[in-house]
Amino acid sequence: MYFVDEEYSEQAAFLSAGTFLTNQPWIHKERVIDSYEIICPVDSTLYIESNHIPYAIEAGEILLIPPHTFHRGLKVCEGRLKFHWLHFSGAHLGPKSEEEVIRKINEKDPDEMIILPIYTNKIDSRRFHVMFNQLLDLYQEKKPRSYLDAYLTCLLYELTAEIRSYLIQKASNGNRLQPIQDWIRIHAFEDITLEQIADHFKYNKNYLSRIYKENTGIGISEQIIKFRLKHAKELLTETDLSIIEIASEVGYEDAKYFMRLFKKYVNVTPTEYRKTFYCKHYNKK
Repeated sequence: MYFVDEEYSEQAAFLSAGTFLTNQPWIHKERVIDSYEIICPVDSTLYIESNHIPYAIEAGEILLIPPHTFHRGLKVCEGRLKFHWLHFSGAHLGPKSEEEVIRKINEKDPDEMIILPIYTNKIDSRRFHVMFNQLLDLYQEKKPRSYLDAYLTCLLYELTAEIRSYLIQKASNGNRLQPIQDWIRIHAFEDITLEQIADHFKYNKNYLSRIYKENTGIGISEQIIKFRLKHAKELLTETDLSIIEIASEVGYEDAKYFMRLFKKYVNVTPTEYRKTFYCKHYNKK
């Protein structure tokens, strides 16, 4: 999830910033605030829940907490903990999915947009830390508010540039991976391996495995399983084939292994799935 201002029609207003540092056990208190907050650990891990989603934010990662969002610590952080925090308001930021953001980047002039992720580990945090420390120095020097707002805008555009670059690269990889995904779908019921797929498309197998998971959210082995189980569901509801025959049809000679996989991914056994959906299928006719 991202928060986006497509035209940055209203400049963000700087409110406050600081660096939290402790060497004692500490947990973030429960609260709801009326401004945006950006948190970026410098070292150690901050355990926090925001909008009922748990995060373990490592050094160099960034979490955005939108206004009026309940957040609290999840567990005590032991030992040294240091993180930057920044509060701002004013920008007309609205929630959008990753697909929507990529589409907007392609439709509009991306230089006019502010794009802030709810959570990311895809940026060069060193640049963020440098700019944050400069902003903090200006704040502590009691520079005029307009000066701080302008520098905040620079910081938000820097984050946007990092995220935009990541999303464009991810979309490009996604297009590049589509032929591979299509090939896997066609051959999923055969005894195929990562090595065979990598050889067919002239990739290093470790590189292919990594970029496939980064861009689809699942590994190649799991992708094969999902294609097989999707077809198994169709056979269960549209044919009278036995479970053993269906297992073989989708690439599993060991029917018991197929049934275990089906239960793991679908949460019911193949027999239970057929009883539930077989009649529904034919009632539509």
